[in-house]
Amino acid sequence: MKQGEAMSLLKQLLPLAALLLLSIVPTDSRVVTSVEDCNEFFLQQIPPNIPGILEGGNTLDQNRYKVICQTLRNIRRFVTLYDTKNRIPVFSAAEYRGGPAGKRPKIKWMIEPQLENINDNDNMIPADKTITYNHQAGDIDYYKQTEFDRGHLFPSLYKSDEVDKRSTFTLTNAVPQRRQFNNGRWNMMERCVKCILDNYCINNNDRREGFVVIGAQPGNENPLNQRINIPSVLWSAFCCYSHSKESWLASAHWGENKDDGPNLQTKTLAELHTELGIEAFPGTQCPNDTSVTELYSEPESLCHSKCRQYWNRKKSTSTPPTTTALQIQHLCLLHLTHRSLPAPHLSHHLEHLPHFPPQFQITVPHLVSQQLALWVLQPVSTAATV
Repeated sequence: MKQGEAMSLLKQLLPLAALLLLSIVPTDSRVVTSVEDCNEFFLQQIPPNIPGILEGGNTLDQNRYKVICQTLRNIRRFVTLYDTKNRIPVFSAAEYRGGPAGKRPKIKWMIEPQLENINDNDNMIPADKTITYNHQAGDIDYYKQTEFDRGHLFPSLYKSDEVDKRSTFTLTNAVPQRRQFNNGRWNMMERCVKCILDNYCINNNDRREGFVVIGAQPGNENPLNQRINIPSVLWSAFCCYSHSKESWLASAHWGENKDDGPNLQTKTLAELHTELGIEAFPGTQCPNDTSVTELYSEPESLCHSKCRQYWNRKKSTSTPPTTTALQIQHLCLLHLTHRSLPAPHLSHHLEHLPHFPPQFQITVPHLVSQQLALWVLQPVSTAATV
């Protein structure tokens, strides 16, 4: 065969060879059949155990619960297990790598096209405000809604760059969340956890690394827009290895999806399992019986101010117990002992004194100087000498 003929034949065969090559190279699917296809977002590649839904890495009802490798600009950003019947996520999870908090991106909420058509685009796309989707929530479900937010499970606050932050604005990562709960107690918890992750979750390679799983439990209220389940409880858990503490750290938080309620308290992974049945990090080195409260309970700790809801709790509105003269005298001695402390120490100490007399219920912001603290002492001393 002459050289010219050979070249001509080669040019004809190249397109066919390319087609054959594409047919054998696996493509990345966003909605996958097994949680193992997105296990890079879990600590030690082990997913959580959610009773009756995801157990031992197996999705018990694959027709209802869909694993989504949340993809934007052809890059996987985090993983979500989605309930197509309730049209809310069961949980979202990812590795935390840190970064500045930054501003909340101004972006249109997106949806997962493959939940409607498995052969559709791998990437999340903007939601069409005029469409009611069959297997997921849409913008139309939240239209003119004043009571509920599109509440992130995995927050943009935890993402490290602009595109990563944008990727969290998909309705497959959101639930109807009471507005005051979302902007109040839940937001405070997220910022406290971020502080812990930023300052203490630094591994032996001097790299910030933590793992977070955040979920929602379905509720029994009338569905939003008669379609979207309103969760009764939201929960969050994290775990990491801390080089500075030379130990693994972990904690959990959860709260009822209500406008009014107590601040979310820091709990252990064992308490999360006992209370909600959830094993956030099964089979890992994460401590089950200890939390990170010691990392922000002291005024000199790095996260004391970010986690102030845990040490600066509001006083109970219930009727205070009767205080005897002996108890008042004891309080007086405590005051005198601590009067030379810096204001933050003094405020923290006074707030947690047992049986504080009702006549001395002074708000913490007023206890910012020793003069005001000593002014409280005078009636205590007088009462004790009666």
